[in-house]
Amino acid sequence: MVKHVDVPKEVAVDKDGKANILVVDDRRSNLVALEALLAPLGERLVLASSGREALRHVLQTEFAVILMDVQMPDLDGLETAALIRDRESSRYIPIIFITAINTEEQYVFQGYSVGAVDYITKPFNPTMLASKVSVFVELYKKEKLLKEQTKLLHEAELEALLLKQREKERLFEKETILEMNKLLEERVQERTAELEAFCYSVSHDLRTPLRSIHGYSSTLEQDFEASLTQEAQSLLQRIKGAAKKMDELILALLSLSRITRAELHRSRIDISDLAKAVADELRTNEGDRVVELHIQEPMVADGDPVLLRSLLFNLIGNAWKFTSEQESAYVEVGSFLSQNGQSVYFVKDNGIGFNQKYSHKLFQPFERLHNVEAYPGNGIGLATVLRIVRKHGGTVWAEGEENVGAQFFFTL
Repeated sequence: MVKHVDVPKEVAVDKDGKANILVVDDRRSNLVALEALLAPLGERLVLASSGREALRHVLQTEFAVILMDVQMPDLDGLETAALIRDRESSRYIPIIFITAINTEEQYVFQGYSVGAVDYITKPFNPTMLASKVSVFVELYKKEKLLKEQTKLLHEAELEALLLKQREKERLFEKETILEMNKLLEERVQERTAELEAFCYSVSHDLRTPLRSIHGYSSTLEQDFEASLTQEAQSLLQRIKGAAKKMDELILALLSLSRITRAELHRSRIDISDLAKAVADELRTNEGDRVVELHIQEPMVADGDPVLLRSLLFNLIGNAWKFTSEQESAYVEVGSFLSQNGQSVYFVKDNGIGFNQKYSHKLFQPFERLHNVEAYPGNGIGLATVLRIVRKHGGTVWAEGEENVGAQFFFTL
């Protein structure tokens, strides 16, 4: 059921961590469809059935992104977007147009001319649309977090400097996103992997403002150390830590994209030797860990040695990590023949496991089923495994039980 959500005035990201997304369409069926598509993102959806209703929401609420139909009675999407852009407080809200009617080039050009970051025509790829919205929401949340941390710096002169720099970075980020959307549309014409291409393009240039955040934070820490309170210094460390963490996530996305685009060089591979090499590296990194490891021999396959090593490193590394709380940790790497005679490889452990009903989330980028503090990681490892297996024409799946263990299977 479609509901018009009342959001308190000037709420951007509530205590529950949710951001506001405005969806505007005069057709009830379209609102229902977009609500169902975006609901899995877990954010707060605000629905409007006209341009005027959308403007009332914008006057009262901050939004991370707006999805808007072009053809609407009374006040169409293009006119609504122009009015939103006229207000200082809403000028930089990303607007994505969605239309099945106004698909001609003149409408697309007009959409970008009123400040839209994208102009999508139906039918569209729902996964790609949800991913774009997710990227804008994450950028918005990071921006809000930085602003809140900046406000805590009590020195008025320092605060003014940071706010000025942040405004420059904000403008640069908006320009970068527009350019990356253009690059994405060009890549979509050449590839079927829209999400990977988008992540590569956006992630590459987003490292520049992150370096600026880290650099200016270091300058403040070094040049004004004597005048900063202990609390201010602690906040600077948190800003630098957040920038570093986001940079690591961007690098992980870049690595994931490179795997998708890399050429496949097949040869005869000894899977057993690869697994032993990975295990030796893990033992070297954690010399005090005692793990009972069983690697079946011989296991051979036709595949790319570099990609298969990355696959095993992620699967065995996960087993190593999620058995860290076990007194007698156990990891097994083996294979068997399926009913149709195909080799199935597996990595099994007796670690923390997972709830089987959430297994469909395991291979999605940044989806995590366990606490990041207890089990650190960037949430990209199993997404990498999925792409490597698909690149080899195989399949991958998982079975698990909470506090019992997990088993990952793949074919090539």
